[in-house]
Amino acid sequence: RDDAAVFTRIFDEHRNAVHAYFLGRVAEPELARDLVQETFLRAWRRLPEVGPLPDERQRAWIFTVARNLAIDSYRAGAARRAAEAALRQHAATQETTIAGPHAQAELGERLAQLDAAIRHLPEEQRVILSMATAGGLRSRQIGEALGEPAGTVRYRLSQARKQLAAALDLEDEP
Repeated sequence: RDDAAVFTRIFDEHRNAVHAYFLGRVAEPELARDLVQETFLRAWRRLPEVGPLPDERQRAWIFTVARNLAIDSYRAGAARRAAEAALRQHAATQETTIAGPHAQAELGERLAQLDAAIRHLPEEQRVILSMATAGGLRSRQIGEALGEPAGTVRYRLSQARKQLAAALDLEDEP
């Protein structure tokens, strides 16, 4: 068995979700990247134990490590809100063409409103929103990673989206 190939598969499969999780938990994108590196460094060190696990158990193991690192980071005073940065970047990359300076200014204003609205969400909603949006995870996967029922995740995600829609005056838009 090739350890490097096993680790690469685990890393490729989980890195985006772990990164999105940390963006929802800590203040700085650089800190989120550092915590992702530490998470996978620990996975590498424990590869003989983690590698043979089924995918769902690997995800649970990785997110247990990630959760513990986030708690340690929080205790050290480093945790803040960062999901808005991930969502802002995601929204900006989705905008492929700008009609001109007016449209660009309008987009900038909307992103600033989104940024402020996300900052006002409770942390549990920010984390779930970030994992779903930037990490591309489904509610079942988020629930497994966070140790919560998928129904609870769906409810919190729905609440976060409703609060963002209200803050951005999108309730009546499709």
